[in-house]
Amino acid sequence: MYHFHYVVRTQATSEVAWSVFSNWNLWRHFASIYGEIDWVEGKPWEVGSRMRIEVLRPGKAVVERLIICCEPPRELGWIDRALGMTLDQWVEFHAHPLGGTSIRTWGDLAPSGFRLGGRTAEQLFAEFTETWFENFRAACDELAQNLPAQV
Repeated sequence: MYHFHYVVRTQATSEVAWSVFSNWNLWRHFASIYGEIDWVEGKPWEVGSRMRIEVLRPGKAVVERLIICCEPPRELGWIDRALGMTLDQWVEFHAHPLGGTSIRTWGDLAPSGFRLGGRTAEQLFAEFTETWFENFRAACDELAQNLPAQV
Protein backbone atom coordinates (compact mmCIF):
# COMPACT_ATOMS: atom_id res chain seq x y z
CA MET A 1 0.00 0.00 0.00
CA TYR A 2 1.22 3.49 -0.85
CA HIS A 3 0.32 6.27 1.61
CA PHE A 4 0.53 9.86 0.38
CA HIS A 5 -0.10 13.36 1.66
CA TYR A 6 0.32 16.81 0.17
CA VAL A 7 -0.45 20.35 1.42
CA VAL A 8 -0.86 23.67 -0.38
CA ARG A 9 -1.79 27.08 0.97
CA THR A 10 -3.82 29.58 -1.03
CA GLN A 11 -4.78 33.20 -0.44
CA ALA A 12 -8.40 32.24 -1.16
CA THR A 13 -11.01 31.59 1.51
CA SER A 14 -12.20 28.02 2.07
CA GLU A 15 -15.42 28.87 0.24
CA VAL A 16 -13.57 30.14 -2.83
CA ALA A 17 -11.15 27.19 -2.78
CA TRP A 18 -14.09 24.78 -2.54
CA SER A 19 -15.87 26.48 -5.46
CA VAL A 20 -12.76 26.04 -7.62
CA PHE A 21 -12.11 22.47 -6.44
CA SER A 22 -15.69 21.32 -6.92
CA ASN A 23 -15.89 22.63 -10.51
CA TRP A 24 -14.75 19.49 -12.32
CA ASN A 25 -14.84 21.39 -15.63
CA LEU A 26 -11.71 23.24 -14.44
CA TRP A 27 -9.70 20.07 -13.70
CA ARG A 28 -8.21 19.95 -17.22
CA HIS A 29 -6.47 23.25 -16.37
CA PHE A 30 -4.80 21.65 -13.34
CA ALA A 31 -3.49 18.52 -15.11
CA SER A 32 -3.60 17.62 -18.77
CA ILE A 33 -4.50 13.97 -18.26
CA TYR A 34 -8.30 14.20 -18.44
CA GLY A 35 -10.72 13.16 -21.14
CA GLU A 36 -14.44 13.08 -20.36
CA ILE A 37 -15.62 13.62 -16.78
CA ASP A 38 -19.26 12.78 -16.03
CA TRP A 39 -21.48 12.20 -13.04
CA VAL A 40 -23.10 8.84 -13.64
CA GLU A 41 -25.19 8.46 -10.49
CA GLY A 42 -26.65 10.87 -7.96
CA LYS A 43 -26.17 14.62 -7.66
CA PRO A 44 -22.65 16.05 -7.88
CA TRP A 45 -20.73 15.84 -4.61
CA GLU A 46 -23.49 14.12 -2.62
CA VAL A 47 -22.43 11.13 -0.54
CA GLY A 48 -23.09 8.03 -2.63
CA SER A 49 -22.83 9.85 -5.96
CA ARG A 50 -20.60 8.38 -8.64
CA MET A 51 -18.33 9.99 -11.16
CA ARG A 52 -16.64 8.53 -14.24
CA ILE A 53 -13.26 10.06 -15.11
CA GLU A 54 -11.48 9.26 -18.36
CA VAL A 55 -7.68 9.40 -18.05
CA LEU A 56 -5.79 9.83 -21.32
CA ARG A 57 -2.17 9.68 -20.17
CA PRO A 58 0.25 8.23 -19.43
CA GLY A 59 -2.09 5.40 -20.47
CA LYS A 60 -5.81 5.25 -21.08
CA ALA A 61 -7.99 4.30 -18.13
CA VAL A 62 -11.43 4.92 -16.70
CA VAL A 63 -11.64 5.86 -13.03
CA GLU A 64 -14.87 5.09 -11.19
CA ARG A 65 -15.21 7.49 -8.23
CA LEU A 66 -17.59 7.07 -5.29
CA ILE A 67 -18.09 10.06 -2.99
CA ILE A 68 -18.01 8.86 0.63
CA CYS A 69 -17.90 12.20 2.49
CA CYS A 70 -18.75 15.73 1.43
CA GLU A 71 -18.99 18.64 3.85
CA PRO A 72 -18.32 21.81 1.81
CA PRO A 73 -16.20 23.83 2.28
CA ARG A 74 -14.48 21.69 4.92
CA GLU A 75 -13.91 18.11 3.81
CA LEU A 76 -14.31 15.68 0.93
CA GLY A 77 -13.53 11.97 0.61
CA TRP A 78 -13.83 9.41 -2.17
CA ILE A 79 -12.85 5.97 -3.33
CA ASP A 80 -11.47 5.51 -6.85
CA ARG A 81 -11.15 2.24 -8.72
CA ALA A 82 -9.19 1.75 -11.97
CA LEU A 83 -6.74 -0.69 -13.51
CA GLY A 84 -7.16 -3.12 -10.61
CA MET A 85 -6.16 -0.49 -8.06
CA THR A 86 -8.16 1.21 -5.31
CA LEU A 87 -7.47 4.69 -4.02
CA ASP A 88 -9.06 6.29 -0.99
CA GLN A 89 -8.45 10.03 -0.88
CA TRP A 90 -9.41 12.87 1.42
CA VAL A 91 -9.17 16.64 0.99
CA GLU A 92 -9.54 19.12 3.85
CA PHE A 93 -9.85 22.91 3.65
CA HIS A 94 -8.73 24.79 6.80
CA ALA A 95 -8.70 28.54 7.36
CA HIS A 96 -5.09 29.58 7.92
CA PRO A 97 -4.37 31.83 10.93
CA LEU A 98 -2.57 34.35 8.68
CA GLY A 99 -5.37 34.34 6.10
CA GLY A 100 -6.26 32.15 3.20
CA THR A 101 -6.71 28.41 3.35
CA SER A 102 -4.52 25.37 3.84
CA ILE A 103 -5.65 22.46 1.69
CA ARG A 104 -4.43 19.03 2.70
CA THR A 105 -4.92 15.82 0.76
CA TRP A 106 -3.97 12.34 1.84
CA GLY A 107 -4.90 8.74 1.27
CA ASP A 108 -3.81 5.27 0.28
CA LEU A 109 -3.31 3.52 -3.05
CA ALA A 110 -3.39 -0.28 -3.18
CA PRO A 111 -1.88 -2.50 -4.31
CA SER A 112 1.64 -1.12 -4.59
CA GLY A 113 3.97 -1.75 -7.48
CA PHE A 114 1.68 -1.43 -10.52
CA ARG A 115 3.76 -0.18 -13.47
CA LEU A 116 2.67 1.90 -16.44
CA GLY A 117 5.07 3.16 -19.09
CA GLY A 118 8.08 2.06 -17.06
CA ARG A 119 7.03 3.99 -13.94
CA THR A 120 5.27 2.84 -10.80
CA ALA A 121 1.77 3.97 -9.94
CA GLU A 122 3.26 5.57 -6.83
CA GLN A 123 5.62 7.72 -8.94
CA LEU A 124 2.88 8.70 -11.36
CA PHE A 125 0.43 9.50 -8.57
CA ALA A 126 2.95 11.61 -6.62
CA GLU A 127 3.78 13.62 -9.75
CA PHE A 128 0.10 14.04 -10.63
CA THR A 129 -0.82 15.14 -7.09
CA GLU A 130 1.90 17.81 -6.99
CA THR A 131 1.02 19.12 -10.46
CA TRP A 132 -2.73 19.13 -9.83
CA PHE A 133 -2.64 20.77 -6.41
CA GLU A 134 -0.04 23.40 -7.33
CA ASN A 135 -2.08 24.42 -10.39
CA PHE A 136 -5.25 24.37 -8.28
CA ARG A 137 -3.56 26.63 -5.71
CA ALA A 138 -2.50 29.05 -8.45
CA ALA A 139 -6.08 29.21 -9.80
CA CYS A 140 -7.41 29.88 -6.29
CA ASP A 141 -4.80 32.60 -5.70
CA GLU A 142 -5.67 34.28 -9.00
CA LEU A 143 -9.37 34.24 -8.18
CA ALA A 144 -8.74 35.56 -4.65
CA GLN A 145 -6.68 38.47 -6.04
CA ASN A 146 -9.51 39.42 -8.39
CA LEU A 147 -12.30 39.35 -5.79
CA PRO A 148 -13.31 42.52 -3.98
CA ALA A 149 -11.82 42.82 -0.49
CA GLN A 150 -14.02 41.45 2.30
CA VAL A 151 -14.74 43.73 5.26
